[in-house]
Amino acid sequence: MKKIRSMVVAVVTAAAVTIGLALPTTATAAAATLEQKRFVWRSYMTSGSCTIEPGATWTLYSNGTARLDATVSSLDGDDAWLMWAHLKDDSGSLLADIQVYGSSSTKFVKNLPNRERSYRWLAKGQFDPELFDLVERMSLGKHC
Repeated sequence: MKKIRSMVVAVVTAAAVTIGLALPTTATAAAATLEQKRFVWRSYMTSGSCTIEPGATWTLYSNGTARLDATVSSLDGDDAWLMWAHLKDDSGSLLADIQVYGSSSTKFVKNLPNRERSYRWLAKGQFDPELFDLVERMSLGKHC
């Protein structure tokens, strides 16, 4: 009886380990199946005394989420960078603007309180996932 009990524990433990390993792999595989489109700005963008450095990147995902990764600064203190991200089709026609994640606002804002510092700007947005295949271009509206 003792030998049977230890065999059952070993089988249950092995099954739990197998399930524990399988679940994260499945979740990771599902996340990896999202298609992406990346738009990178290769030069400085300025508005007033505010600047976004080259390399600013919007990444769009097929599930309708978007992510901004940029570095911004201002020559003045107590500034704010305001930005609107426009999604466009292959002919340049406007499809929609990216919305701030969890909001209906399309205005992204980054406060720049200190003129002697650069700030990393990570922002999350959302758009209608049905537009993903149509998006071929992006443009930015900006104000400082």
